[in-house]
Amino acid sequence: DPNLATRPDFSSEDFRDARLQLTNDTVDDDQAARILGTLWDIQNAKDIQRWNTRQEEEAQRARDLADQAAVTLAEQQRRLREEEEAALAEERKKNKAKYAPVPDVEVPSGPVDIPALYATRKLKKGEYCELYFFTNAGLAEADSFNASIDDEALTLLKSDNGQHVWIPASNTRDRSTVIKDEDLTWEQFGEASVRLIAAM
Repeated sequence: DPNLATRPDFSSEDFRDARLQLTNDTVDDDQAARILGTLWDIQNAKDIQRWNTRQEEEAQRARDLADQAAVTLAEQQRRLREEEEAALAEERKKNKAKYAPVPDVEVPSGPVDIPALYATRKLKKGEYCELYFFTNAGLAEADSFNASIDDEALTLLKSDNGQHVWIPASNTRDRSTVIKDEDLTWEQFGEASVRLIAAM
């Protein structure tokens, strides 16, 4: 590093031959030493400038390499992230049940009232459903209903357009056992209204 270099003593014996090269009728020994010092200063300034330029170029090269390495690393991380996201999306597509969202609801503390299958299907279709199916009597009847046996039975019914169609027996009810809404007692109406709202 030429910045750390110190100018030698050109008036010493080590530089006597160099001074003799410059000595003549007009230049004495002291002037020759000063000339040698000035020449050294000029050369040292050029060396310092070259050194600083080279140091700056090397620092710029190092910065460029670091920037390029950072860009390459960011690109690799982006590609890896995209591959992981694609793999996760594929996994979610294959195993939908595994990644199904879990609703944040409390566990019921009381008994769960499950209405008759007929009433549930009517509610899902958005059709009118009698309140009777949500009373204590209707729920007791639903508990005694064996869907595994009755689902296999078919019933012949006349549709709205006049044609006769076969439908599962679980989709129909015996109307004679169902109490109309207007015939329910206030107690039954109170039981049914709360359960109907919860079921909807």
